[in-house]
Amino acid sequence: MKIGLRIPGTARQKPFQDFCAWCKENGFDGVDLGGIDPSTVQTVRQAGLEVGTVDIHSLGGFFGSDADAEKALTDSKNFIDAATSLGCFKYFVVLMPPDGSKGRAANFERLKETFAPLLQYADEKDARIGMEGYPGGPPHYAALGVTPEMLRAIFKAFPSPALGINFDPSHLIRIGVDYIRFLEEFGERVIHCHGKDTIFDQEAMYLHGTLGKTFGRTKGFGEDWWRYCIPGEGLADWAKIGAILDTKGFDGMVSVELEDFRYWKTWEKESLGLLRAKKHLRKYL
Repeated sequence: MKIGLRIPGTARQKPFQDFCAWCKENGFDGVDLGGIDPSTVQTVRQAGLEVGTVDIHSLGGFFGSDADAEKALTDSKNFIDAATSLGCFKYFVVLMPPDGSKGRAANFERLKETFAPLLQYADEKDARIGMEGYPGGPPHYAALGVTPEMLRAIFKAFPSPALGINFDPSHLIRIGVDYIRFLEEFGERVIHCHGKDTIFDQEAMYLHGTLGKTFGRTKGFGEDWWRYCIPGEGLADWAKIGAILDTKGFDGMVSVELEDFRYWKTWEKESLGLLRAKKHLRKYL
């Protein structure tokens, strides 16, 4: 398996060529991109790195009107054409309906009416779309493709090999889903992974439970009683994750996604977090 990264906050202020050079010099194998751009892809490859995934931003319309869905299909096909022409075949998405108040069930029913033509087109292009399990925010937690209940329904409705999973254990830990059992069930569908973790704070849980703080500010990337953190400083067992991924035939990239208040806001802190995460993942992947 290879170890890459998603580009964190202050790294975006650096010249991209310099950032890619730093990644290569420090033992990373690839970079995930937020969009498709020929010069960016070329810069990644000239540095001796691979493109992990590319974010696809055009899927929200599939939950809307017929006109919205038609535009989403056209835009998504154009994205796939542009990406595959540059040799990029793996795409990252959160299936987030624009109107979460409709509820996940109703939004899923609409998706079943609109989404299949895109998956057929992606399959024809040998492209794969990886759903991440970020649940979204309160009060609706509207994202689809998050829980085993939802994924079973999605893969039953859309058995296309073009649709897969971007595995991120931090989200599963956060919402109380057994991430090891999840990986055992859905491991064959994993096309990409995020190296991120979650930790719970028992003192914060005692002080205010899951209601959140009354006084003061919460730590970043969480609600104090839980927060995201780098691999090696949370609850995920990356030795077990690596072993299961291996038995499931996954030989792709695990990209560090730096969402940890301890390693944020300055490049000095971000680079330290990236390197610590990579060091931990290298033990098992």
